Amino acid sequence: MQYINQQMAVPKQLIKYYPKLAINETELAVLLKLILIHHETSEMPSFEAMAQETTLEVNEVAALIQGLIQKDLLHVSVGQAGSQYSEHFSLQPLDDRLHAQTDSDETAQKQLDFSQLFERFEVQFGRPLTPIEMQTLTHWIDTDHHSTDLINAALDEATIHDKLSFKYIDRILLNWKKRHVKTVDDSKTVRKDFEQTKQLTKTIENFPVFDWVNGDNPYDK
Repeated sequence: MQYINQQMAVPKQLIKYYPKLAINETELAVLLKLILIHHETSEMPSFEAMAQETTLEVNEVAALIQGLIQKDLLHVSVGQAGSQYSEHFSLQPLDDRLHAQTDSDETAQKQLDFSQLFERFEVQFGRPLTPIEMQTLTHWIDTDHHSTDLINAALDEATIHDKLSFKYIDRILLNWKKRHVKTVDDSKTVRKDFEQTKQLTKTIENFPVFDWVNGDNPYDK
């Protein structure tokens, strides 16, 4: 039997973000123990039971559990059934913190991506963008839901055709949307198809020049 391949549901966000939760590797190990236990029961194990399965002393386990509660990563409640009292634990606070951290990182990444996209447009255009152009960039991302990578690809396409304008780039994105282009790889496939079509029709007299702005689309022909 390969023990290492036995499944245990460990949230990858916990492994990724635990330093940002202000916990160390020992606290992480305790949380992993609790996650494993929680798959079977929500009843809080005794400090003695946890110490027996670790290299920690009972008082160290108690201090770590208390620290996780104070850091709002663990909730312990006391229940009563007749004359019997029992402690139960919840990892919902940990889950909430991981969600919040993930959302925070995604927001920060989006802001960084937009900032880099903004700077690249200014470099390519060789001037500061106008307020309308900045609004157009935001519209492509927030309303049209184009990725920054795809917008960069459209910018490259416009540069290749020596038609560097927001109108032309918008037309590229519109045509790609009609073609269900969602990734840079998709755009490369569409471009490859266009190049092949262009080669096959090269000898045709008066073959029309492809113009995104005026709506000429060889993909529809």
